[in-house]
Amino acid sequence: MLEDIDHLAERIAQLVAHTKAQQAEHQALCDLLALTQAERDQLRAKLDGQGETTRVLSGRVNSYESEIEGLRAQSQAKQVALQGSLDLFKQEHATLQAQLQSRDKEVTRLRAVTESAKERIEAVLERLPGATLEGQK
Repeated sequence: MLEDIDHLAERIAQLVAHTKAQQAEHQALCDLLALTQAERDQLRAKLDGQGETTRVLSGRVNSYESEIEGLRAQSQAKQVALQGSLDLFKQEHATLQAQLQSRDKEVTRLRAVTESAKERIEAVLERLPGATLEGQK
């Protein structure tokens, strides 16, 4: 019977050792779980911070895109206005060129008429009495 008691005591000692090992392992797992949860919380906080940063940057990007679109619209409006001015100046240039050509033709015609009139006047003056005397002096 002593043997049975010794065997039982040994078995209880093994169970106690096994239970203590299980408790130590349980405690280690609990500690690891706590560390993992703390790390998870840190990562979640970091992710939330990055999410906020992402939202802020996204807002800035949207703002810049709106500003760019406004500037594009202004640029396009100015380009249309400048193109209109350029077309107007081209039209005025063409009109002035046409007027210049017309006036050049008119000047040429007037010079011809003036030359013709001058020749007639000289012919009339040569036929007047006393023109030869004055011409000789």
